[in-house]
This record gives sequence, C-alpha cells and structure tokens, in this order.
Amino acid sequence: MEENTILQLQGVRKRFGDSEILEGIDLKIRRGEFITLLGASGCGKTTTLRIIAGLEFPDSGRVILEGRDITELEPNKRSVNTVFQNYALFPHMNVADNIGYGLKIRKVSRAVIAKKVEEMLHLVQLEGFKSGCRRSFPEDRNRGWRSPGRWSMNRRFCFWMSLWGRWI
Repeated sequence: MEENTILQLQGVRKRFGDSEILEGIDLKIRRGEFITLLGASGCGKTTTLRIIAGLEFPDSGRVILEGRDITELEPNKRSVNTVFQNYALFPHMNVADNIGYGLKIRKVSRAVIAKKVEEMLHLVQLEGFKSGCRRSFPEDRNRGWRSPGRWSMNRRFCFWMSLWGRWI
C-alpha cells in the first residue's frame, strides 16, 4: 500500500440473499482526498460505507485503513465515522454542537473543538449556521428539518469524514 493511502478496499463483495450488491469493489483513497459516492438507489453506496464503518462485513475482500487490515474489526475499534443521509442529528443541539459532539465525548478541549467545527463548516460552506439554538436548522412546512434546504443538501456530501480522532 502506498504511504499516502489512508483507506483501501480490495475486492470487496457483499450479497443480500440472491442479489450481489457489491461485485469486487476496489477503491483507494489518499490522505487529503475528498470523495463522493454517487449512483442510483440500491447500487451499493450505503453498503460500502457500512462495510468501511464495520456495521456490515463483506462476504469477501479486505478493508485496509492506514496500512492495517480492519475487515473483521468491530465498529468501535475503528477510527472511522460515517454520516448517513438519515436525520441522525441531536434536535436539542445547534449545528456546531452536533458537529463537535464526537470530539466532546473524547474529552477534547473546547478550543480544539471550536477550531475543528469552524474547519468543517467552512469545508461545506455553512459558516453562517454555526451558532444559535436548534432553530438554526432550516425548517420545512412541517416544522421539521427534512427540507431540501441548504443544510440538508450540503450534508449529503459529508458521507464519510475519516478519522475524527486524527483531527487532534
């Protein structure tokens, strides 16, 4: 594996019943790259992310993170976070608190959390949504967050942010 490769999938296959969802996926992500998985519904995007996170195990193939085979490793033993398109946000927290929560539970200092939150908001061009109460989330006609507003649209591009623990 190249020295600057942070994540690699080698021949990853996954079946659900009679359907082969992943047919030998090979993927290499280098340090500093930002990738997006695009495809039709049911093509295996979420399955691939779940395998990387350890929420699913491949039928064959390997997942290598920073040169280490983590294919059989439990999710809590991987330094990987996955943000899916569902609405897994804490409604009682504002945007900044939701973004920084993972670092907070790791007891990272407030100053470092604030810096990292700023970086992530800048990355997805949402600097204006940092503060305020939970009403900072765009709301739809049903007074929920499930609108196609700016927050929802931008977070679709944040499927996988690697190694939160490496931020520090």
